[in-house]
Amino acid sequence: MRLGASIKVQRSNADGARRFFQAIAALRGEPAGVKVGFPAGKASGEIIERAVYNEFGTRHIPERPFLRNAMRANRTKYVDGMKSEVRQIIADAIKGRTRARPIESALNRLGIVAVGDIQDEITALSSPPNAASTIRQKGSSNPLIDTGAMRAAVTHQIVRGGLGGILRSLRGSTSLRL
Repeated sequence: MRLGASIKVQRSNADGARRFFQAIAALRGEPAGVKVGFPAGKASGEIIERAVYNEFGTRHIPERPFLRNAMRANRTKYVDGMKSEVRQIIADAIKGRTRARPIESALNRLGIVAVGDIQDEITALSSPPNAASTIRQKGSSNPLIDTGAMRAAVTHQIVRGGLGGILRSLRGSTSLRL
């Protein structure tokens, strides 16, 4: 059987395709994404409030967008990492190799990397600087670190909802090429 002018479907390809679609069907119960930052139930209300005030600013606190900065600076790394993970999962499925909870494992790895990136941004962010009175009060010029509790509370949480969410998130502005 010939498809188009250049693709010949052979029995081994058909078997691979069948295994691939069986593997995709088995992944339907897999998680759909990962939330990184201060997911509800994972951080105290006080920490979440402090993070929001610093991220977006208030009348008295200037905006210090550590979450948005970290996500913007590392978006390509995250997308490329997930593309690589998905390619490997699909390649394994076609070859009949299965791993326990492959999507969840990939999302956990991504979450750990993103948590580190956010924590690095909290440590590195220096502008706008603290007021002189704030520096005297807390004994540090780092705008986002007082006790270190906010930085330590950054975490990730797996979001359930099926494989479709992951594939949709990978489409974005760059194509997924397998």
